[in-house]
Amino acid sequence: KIEGSGCGGIVEGSGFVVATGLVATNAHVVAGVGQPYVVDQAGTHPAEAIWFDPNLDFAVLAVDNLVGQPLKLSINLAADGTAAAVLGYPGGGNFTANPAAILDEFTATGRNIYDQGNTNRDIYEIKATVIPGNSGGPLVNANGDVIGIIFAQSTTYNQVGYALTLKQVL
Repeated sequence: KIEGSGCGGIVEGSGFVVATGLVATNAHVVAGVGQPYVVDQAGTHPAEAIWFDPNLDFAVLAVDNLVGQPLKLSINLAADGTAAAVLGYPGGGNFTANPAAILDEFTATGRNIYDQGNTNRDIYEIKATVIPGNSGGPLVNANGDVIGIIFAQSTTYNQVGYALTLKQVL
């Protein structure tokens, strides 16, 4: 779980270990947060954003003393209908692993996290429950490999969310 104080209150999101001392998340999870923290089974650890891309909505945090092991990453694009799971801390609560399925993969044009300028992102549209707090968490396939990073829920359709493809992020 990623926490911090910013944007008028406590900000909470999700992330995952990608290498020793490195956690991936969304840029919007840590934007405006002076001191982000990563919470794991061993406690709360101060973190520093060492990569921050507001166009892609991706950030990497450097964190000491993490207990989690890096997750395996897969850049292979998942086919429509692929079974998956959304891992994270929805609503800032406890860890959840909820079922998902890939509906589509495409390039979406939208605004960056500051609503400045257009940006293109390669994304998955997924059938899943995605709520605030899931942002930055991994989308994993049936083997447990990370295939995407959750960044939004649909504002139009129930139980539809969006994830950056891992190929785009890498």
